[in-house]
Amino acid sequence: MNHEGLGVKSNIHDAFSQTGLTSMAARRADAVFYNGKVYTFDSDIRVARALAVSGGEIIAVGTDSEIKGSAPRGCDKYDLGGKVVVPGFIDSHTHFINMGIDMMNVDLMGTNSLDDAMGRMKTGSKKVVEGEWVIGAGWTESRWPNGRFITRDDLDSSCPNHPAVAHRLCMHMSSVNSRAIELLGLDASIPGVQCDANGRLTGILKESAVNIVRSATAPDKTRNVKALAAATKRAHSLGVTSVQDNGLSEHLAVYLSAKRSGKLGVRVTFNVPAEQLDSMLKLSLSTGLGSDFLRIGGAKMFCDGALGARTAALSEQYSDDPGNKGMFMQERGAFDEMVAKANGADIQLVIHAIGNMGIEAAISSIETALEASPKRNHRHRIEHLELPSLQQLRRMQKLRLVASMQPNFIGEWGGTNGMYYSRLGETRAVRNNPFKEVLAARVKMVFGSDCMPFSPLYGILSAVNAPHDAQRITAEEAVAAYTREAAYASFEENLKGTITPGKLADLVILSADPFVDTESLRSVTVLKTVVGGEIVYERTKPRTKPGA
Repeated sequence: MNHEGLGVKSNIHDAFSQTGLTSMAARRADAVFYNGKVYTFDSDIRVARALAVSGGEIIAVGTDSEIKGSAPRGCDKYDLGGKVVVPGFIDSHTHFINMGIDMMNVDLMGTNSLDDAMGRMKTGSKKVVEGEWVIGAGWTESRWPNGRFITRDDLDSSCPNHPAVAHRLCMHMSSVNSRAIELLGLDASIPGVQCDANGRLTGILKESAVNIVRSATAPDKTRNVKALAAATKRAHSLGVTSVQDNGLSEHLAVYLSAKRSGKLGVRVTFNVPAEQLDSMLKLSLSTGLGSDFLRIGGAKMFCDGALGARTAALSEQYSDDPGNKGMFMQERGAFDEMVAKANGADIQLVIHAIGNMGIEAAISSIETALEASPKRNHRHRIEHLELPSLQQLRRMQKLRLVASMQPNFIGEWGGTNGMYYSRLGETRAVRNNPFKEVLAARVKMVFGSDCMPFSPLYGILSAVNAPHDAQRITAEEAVAAYTREAAYASFEENLKGTITPGKLADLVILSADPFVDTESLRSVTVLKTVVGGEIVYERTKPRTKPGA
């Protein structure tokens, strides 16, 4: 991909001499970054050589001679060595503190077989006092030879002396052993508790039943604080400077405490669980309330389930589970009422909808709510949006809805040998996560990871290198979805998302130019991460692949 294809300005000096230096003259720079290739993602100016920072904000962008030559004595000067700079990555869909918790539990991500997963659980059990919980997280059966879910019997063998749970990567399904079943008092009458043909509990829990075990094993405040620190460290290493988090209600207090003590290292937009909607209204916690480090987002609602757990709502049955079309997470009338209440109170809607029927329900509900209480700048969002029809995309554009999608899902489960083919069959799989079609429909599209896995570069590569045409987009489009467009989704486009004078100095320095070609993108790693003008991460050891 050449720079003309990116719409890059050819006369950088003239473009910047008219804009950037005025603000630099008015404010003393704390630091300058020079001798780089700065992709601003600003609508007017695309590539520069240097930038200046003061008080955590960008004050000028331009050529080396302009920026370095105007830097005051004592200013920190960073030679970029010709490396690429892009705006700090904004992950538009995370479970940030939960990710940190999972990092402290038994790591089942990347296991290559059921035996591998159970071996890790067995090793983990040896580090836990007998009778205490063994908690694993991150498994997915789609790449295992037998391709089946973990059951109680598997966990009984690996963790016989402990209650044990293994959370699937999607967080819509978990598996528990016999000790856990007894301890939790689970039986077949509880929704989401799975049984075999003989009525015996399999240990597999789906959707609402997962919350039972999550509540029983919920970490205390001290562990949540440690989890936030661990998640922040990972974020910095991957170039993430902001997250839009779909956390538990108690996580807001953890973020607030970290902010007050000056220890909140990433900028957080917190989407409040819909169960707390009435509390939001009573306390007047409206979307946008807060600061540039911690602010209230929208109300996070669930419409349907997930494809991995076979609970996303489809119009046709699952290809690998005849008769099953998924499920809705609550009765339609109650869902519509909640949507209308949030919209009427000017609270942004953040609605999880994956299957085409779930998407239809979400769009229709928002449509009805906006007819009753029109809003000019609502920026209501549909999270995941994995199986939209072209007609649904046209309706989303008309309603000005935001598509919040996860390109890393394609990297994990795309292609003819992936989970999407198994669950959906070829016809539906080739249009799953149709990023190109979303952009063609002129729907605002933003990217996040859902922490599966947490890595913008992996997500960007997955979108650029997607297996099907409807999914494949350019590197520029993918990076924009992780920066400029993501800032729009949280009403923060005037604060961040581009490298523009007056915006926050959140930056990522990359090892190579991701806009040259796919092979170059494969080799890109994060060298430095800058939050508010401060270098919070600097790589000292090479990585073998993006997100590794």
